[in-house]
Amino acid sequence: MTPEESIPGELAKIAHFPKHRGAIFQTEADDKGLALVDVKSGTLKIYVLIDPDAEQILNTKFFTYGGQMLTALANIFCEELFGKKIEEIQNISFESLFGKFGVEPSNADFQTVAKLPAIITEAYPEKKNIALAARAAMGSAKLQAFSAEGREQADEQWKKLSKTEKLEQIEECLNDNVRAMLAGDGGGMEVLDIKDDKIVLIRYQGACAGCGAAGGGTLYYIENQLQQHVYYDLTVEPDLML
Repeated sequence: MTPEESIPGELAKIAHFPKHRGAIFQTEADDKGLALVDVKSGTLKIYVLIDPDAEQILNTKFFTYGGQMLTALANIFCEELFGKKIEEIQNISFESLFGKFGVEPSNADFQTVAKLPAIITEAYPEKKNIALAARAAMGSAKLQAFSAEGREQADEQWKKLSKTEKLEQIEECLNDNVRAMLAGDGGGMEVLDIKDDKIVLIRYQGACAGCGAAGGGTLYYIENQLQQHVYYDLTVEPDLML
């Protein structure tokens, strides 16, 4: 039995649809006046977006060529990072975080992820200086929109919308920014539902249904457009099982 086949069912489910899989680009961080720490541990790369004022983690993404176990643990780690202060992440107990899934500290993927807090903390000061330099050329109104306070306001506004209104905004964004690009390659997509107010369930159509990029670059592009134009905390989950 291979390690891929022997991971616990709950971890396998996380690995199949990891909510934090993707990338955050430096241009996005610069545009928002935020610090982006992008570092590696083994085959795992993690992206951490930080408000340099509050020193609070606002978003996380990861990418790995590793197997299901590493994918699942990386996603769990990203969830754990969200909302934490940089100074707090060195105190994360991986024995507690991963132990409840039956993963022992001796596991190689456990060790790969456990190295990240120290790497992120070491890289942060330089990345913070880059963010502050970007802020120097940015207006205060735009900065406010992407601060921790600005995100709280975005959360409040999003929660006030009905499900129908949320779906209408999502569809408008996809029509304006995504569907023409997909159609150019003979593909398409439909929105099936929105779950938990921020997980957009989609179904690929045409060429997209069998495209290798459907779970990679195309998915990241769709998520990025929705996060920029609709709501910063949206993620996209393709209905690949159907």
